[in-house]
Amino acid sequence: MRKFWPIVFVILLPACSLTSRSTLNNPTPEIVFKPTAVPSTIPTLTPTDIPPTVSPEPTTDLNFFRDDFIETLDAQWSWMREDPRNWSLINVPGSLQINVGRGYVPAHNNSNLLLRPAPVGNFQAETQIIFRPADNFQFAGLIIYESDSNFIQAGRGYCRAVGCIGEGLYMDYYKRGVAVKPNFGQSYKDIDPILLRLNRRGNNYTFEASTDGKVWFIIGSHTSDMNPAQIGLVTGQRLEGGILPAQFEYFEVRSLP
Repeated sequence: MRKFWPIVFVILLPACSLTSRSTLNNPTPEIVFKPTAVPSTIPTLTPTDIPPTVSPEPTTDLNFFRDDFIETLDAQWSWMREDPRNWSLINVPGSLQINVGRGYVPAHNNSNLLLRPAPVGNFQAETQIIFRPADNFQFAGLIIYESDSNFIQAGRGYCRAVGCIGEGLYMDYYKRGVAVKPNFGQSYKDIDPILLRLNRRGNNYTFEASTDGKVWFIIGSHTSDMNPAQIGLVTGQRLEGGILPAQFEYFEVRSLP
């Protein structure tokens, strides 16, 4: 039996070594949302066939509205809790830059909430955004708004709380001032810009995102009986750090069937 002990150790030691390397070299994979004309393999997202909006053609849609943020804001916009020191159409010509402040919509203290009347019936709001959140709970994106207590916001944010995935895309629904789960967090850490859509069909609200305007992915969907009185752009929820700009390239809304 003594003759076989060295042979047993020679066989077992490589096996343990291989197990260790496998564990170290194969960490849990992270979902990455790559900017490409070909949709990435993201199992939890669902591509849609809604055509992209690049340069709008003349339309008979009475609800159609588009602002490319060139020099002045369209007259239909109104600011809620405006802080004129923290928004600009000059810093990046052709874009609306809003600095992410410390307030929250449900706390009635976020600044520079930009709103306009929502269309009647089903509609789609869209924007293109350049924004890199870096800490809790920084957020910028689209909003469908009834009041500070009842609204849906969808965009890019950062969250380290339970049920969050760090830097990514989130859809937050607040009913009577309380967050309704889930937030549909999808990890996203790639380059800017990213295109966002928030759709309303009846009481159903759906958040979509795209990196190229050709292929869109459904991030999440909520059902709500709120009155969607206004739509627009929202930023805020910064707890720490200095100035953090969110850059919006345009805002567009159109009717949906």
